[in-house]
Amino acid sequence: MSIRNVWRKGLTAAALPAVAALGAAGLAIAAPAHAASTAPAQARLHVAGTVDLGRLGNSFSYVFSEDPHGNVYYARGPVVYVVKGDHSPVTALRASGPVLAVAATSSDLFVDVGHTVSAYARSDGRRLRTWTLPGSETFTSAGLYPVGTTVWAYTDWATDESGFEYANVDRFSLSSPAVHSVSANNAYPADMAADSAGLYYEGIAGAGISDYVFRAPPSGSPRRHADTDIDAPLALAAGNVYLLAIHENQNGHTYLDAFRSSTLGSVFSLRVSDSDTDVAGTGLGLLLLGGNKVSLLNPGNGHAVVTLSVPGEATLVPGPSAVVVTVSHSVTYLLRLAS
Repeated sequence: MSIRNVWRKGLTAAALPAVAALGAAGLAIAAPAHAASTAPAQARLHVAGTVDLGRLGNSFSYVFSEDPHGNVYYARGPVVYVVKGDHSPVTALRASGPVLAVAATSSDLFVDVGHTVSAYARSDGRRLRTWTLPGSETFTSAGLYPVGTTVWAYTDWATDESGFEYANVDRFSLSSPAVHSVSANNAYPADMAADSAGLYYEGIAGAGISDYVFRAPPSGSPRRHADTDIDAPLALAAGNVYLLAIHENQNGHTYLDAFRSSTLGSVFSLRVSDSDTDVAGTGLGLLLLGGNKVSLLNPGNGHAVVTLSVPGEATLVPGPSAVVVTVSHSVTYLLRLAS
């Protein structure tokens, strides 16, 4: 979710201080697989399970990710937790320092601790390899997006004192200690998602410092599409890239903008509620969150197929299942959705 959207639209009262503690850096949400091409004709949306995560506190960053099996990971300080199904969270790993980002594949767990990313074997906890991410700054937020043999990473150093900072984007592989720079200090933090075609992100480029949506392939040069309505939550579903964007030239109203993932050509632009704050590709399809509700969308035109009330909504977790995180009376809950 874009930090700009969080501040301007308002997260839940309990969750907003946690986000603000990132100082304009944004939320890191792990990337989903592409969802089905069309929404179910007779879709029904309901909460299939609720997990109490407890009082996470104002310093919690609301950084969640899913592995390919739908297990949800998050971290508090140096401790990484995992939620399997509807079970209470358990400790998955104790890292060497405060964890900024965590992501998992079927076999490996990736953890970002400042400038160092480590990969661990999920079977026995062995550390497999470490990578050092470039930059002289003290990182305050990060994201990890593993797809196949490639891991994409962003790092950012925004603070309450420095305000917004553009992020670095790098990629690496479990088979090599090398780190390859994709974007140096010109990407919007957190507004990213990845699939087998590469990493989709938002950033700036050119002598005129214009805004673009980028697709960075696992090798080769990024493709870009000019877009002035960015620093927007980004999602992948049904072969498209979706931005939940504030259009300043439309009186600051919010639109769901869709682009073809292969070419970044425009598909549609649909005005949605100004209370909508997050969008994600999930195993159920394309989900839109805001205004105390979550909607399953038709990915072809952005219209809601079915809507479910979820008071206290905080964020969506992209991935093979469908997860909404809510906050009520300072207690955080993980809701698993089903149709």
